[in-house]
Amino acid sequence: MKTKLIYTFLIAGMVGTGCVKHFDDLNTDPNSPSLENPAVAAGAANALFSSAVSRGLMLSNEFQRVQALYADLYGQYFATSATYFNSDRYQVNQAWLDAGWNLFYPRDIKNLVDIIKSPNANNNQKQIARIWKVFLFHRMVDFYGDIPYFDAGDPTKPEKFDSQREIYTDFFNELTEAVNAIDAGGSYDAKDVIYAGSTAKWKAFGNTLRLRLALRISNVDPVKAKAEAEAAIASGVFASNADNALAKVSNQLPNALNQITGFNEFRMSATMESVMNGYKDPRIGEYFSPVGSTGDAAYIGKYNGIRNGSSTTDLGLAENQNKNNSNVGVRFLPENQFTNPRIVLTYAEACFLLAEAKLKGYVAPGDAKTWYENGIRASMNQFGITNSSIINAYISSVSDLPTIPEQTTVPVSVLPVAFSQVEAEQLEQIHIQKWLAVYPDGFEAWANFRRTGFPRFYVPANYDPTSDVTPGNFIQRLPYTDNMKSRNTSGVAAAETRMGGNGQAVKLWFAGGN
Repeated sequence: MKTKLIYTFLIAGMVGTGCVKHFDDLNTDPNSPSLENPAVAAGAANALFSSAVSRGLMLSNEFQRVQALYADLYGQYFATSATYFNSDRYQVNQAWLDAGWNLFYPRDIKNLVDIIKSPNANNNQKQIARIWKVFLFHRMVDFYGDIPYFDAGDPTKPEKFDSQREIYTDFFNELTEAVNAIDAGGSYDAKDVIYAGSTAKWKAFGNTLRLRLALRISNVDPVKAKAEAEAAIASGVFASNADNALAKVSNQLPNALNQITGFNEFRMSATMESVMNGYKDPRIGEYFSPVGSTGDAAYIGKYNGIRNGSSTTDLGLAENQNKNNSNVGVRFLPENQFTNPRIVLTYAEACFLLAEAKLKGYVAPGDAKTWYENGIRASMNQFGITNSSIINAYISSVSDLPTIPEQTTVPVSVLPVAFSQVEAEQLEQIHIQKWLAVYPDGFEAWANFRRTGFPRFYVPANYDPTSDVTPGNFIQRLPYTDNMKSRNTSGVAAAETRMGGNGQAVKLWFAGGN
């Protein structure tokens, strides 16, 4: 998307100060169907939920501004190749953030809250809406830190920024109650864009999300993390790729990543190049495309990446030009935007979560090595790689190691794929493979990196002078915008005080901050 298409959503009445500012303007979606009429309530609830899923994963404009130009870069799946975007060097574009914020509350969260509170929605609709509400909110909390949560969706309540610890505590409460309350033998809606109405699979989704969030807080609240993880595992997490949460797309709601890849504004990152080329990863041809015939002779047929944070000058060099670097794989190109489902949560990730849980001594079946290898197999199968000889050779490889891209002097790791006998090395291996398996979900990749430090990303080649992140370090969060501050001056100020500042270098709670 060229810069002329990036704009700020203007919402009437956005300017205001103080914590008494109500959610009225952030909690009204004029296009939402009504749940007030019992005769049409079931259909309305299903329509609202489908909207909250499809649009909650973001349409192309907001996807580009919020995920592709922030999370996907900071999770180092991709690097910017366009000279007119500076977010890869940690510059903040407030208009992009406002655009996502100003749609998140009135459209996605309000729709879910309406379902949850409506006397005309049935039980399963309410419980599944609660689970999806946690999914959407956990990405936003891990993006900013403290945000309006408990009263969101209620226009009668003042806008209040809630602490991350309190929000996470409620995440676990919501997931536990919702999963337990779902009637697995009851009906939902066959038009459900993820599970076609399977309440049993929604229960497994809720438990797997609970396990993800439990591991997320394991470094800052190990007792709570262990209890939540073990409860999620006992209740039943994903058991195979058949459980994968893949959101269906359509001509009306296409895959946003596929849509924007045609803009040719990003390419494979140097970190991806190091890991996938070095390990001779069979998924590389599914994730990315080799340099084509229009590239310079030295690059044709290779999988090349760009260093995150490259300067405008560096991006002009031959080695960093689009034609000489790898775009996404065919499945993620614009021609497949109406058929390629959105990847939400997978069995492969569940396997790596279970592997880490075993390393931490949690009560769970199996052993870390088996779950690690199961995760690799599941990810390979998910992307169409089913030849057991190829997969087994990859899993057992001790000679293939991450390579050194042109723009760097070291590989991102010195560990092979074959599971180590050393626990500290095992943890790094688990998170390298988890990072590969959750592709292309930059939200999760970035959050997990901030928690664990793995994979060992390359530091940005350059830092924007407006960023408070010191060279050699990584961005930890996105700051509140001027618009957010003008809406609720005291609320934002209180949140910043709790977190210890408003900069990009401020660590979030799960990563060791306040």
